[in-house]
Amino acid sequence: MTYSGTAADAAFAFELPATWSVDGEFSDVGGTVAVLGPDGAPVGHLSVLIAWGAECGPDCSMPPVTHLGDVPGGVPLSSSGQFVVRSVAMDLTSAPELRNAYGWPDAVRLVTSLTDADSPPPTAMLPHVLYGLGTVETGVVAPNGITYRTVIFSSVHDFPSLEAAREYTGSEQHQQVEAMIASFRA
Repeated sequence: MTYSGTAADAAFAFELPATWSVDGEFSDVGGTVAVLGPDGAPVGHLSVLIAWGAECGPDCSMPPVTHLGDVPGGVPLSSSGQFVVRSVAMDLTSAPELRNAYGWPDAVRLVTSLTDADSPPPTAMLPHVLYGLGTVETGVVAPNGITYRTVIFSSVHDFPSLEAAREYTGSEQHQQVEAMIASFRA
């Protein structure tokens, strides 16, 4: 089925399985909605924001990530252009203090997200910013003087091991998540 809406003056749509649903609403300034699987558990989040920024947090180290593949996006975004759906995993087995600082329930986090196609796969990232982003043009000037909006469309799963994360990337649910994110258009 198709979910469509407007957030922060950005009109968008994406496809999702008929047994999934979208929970939450956007406001005039954007926000975040959750995509829920048939069991009601989150399988993804979509944020549309006027401004985006990330602070370093309790530790600015950038542990290594494992690139687990890209899937091409369907339609170029109106501002940033071509995108991919990228999956990366970070294993913090040897850094329990970082896991605790960022509230990870398991040692490995897998993030699948809409990412600018021109960005090469990373080799290291901040633990709390394991996602990519894109931009869409609205033609409407925001209070900060810009006409584009930042889109973060991602799925986050935690696993006890990197092997378990790799195994999940072969699952039907992961393929459905990739297809959903790849269908995003704005």
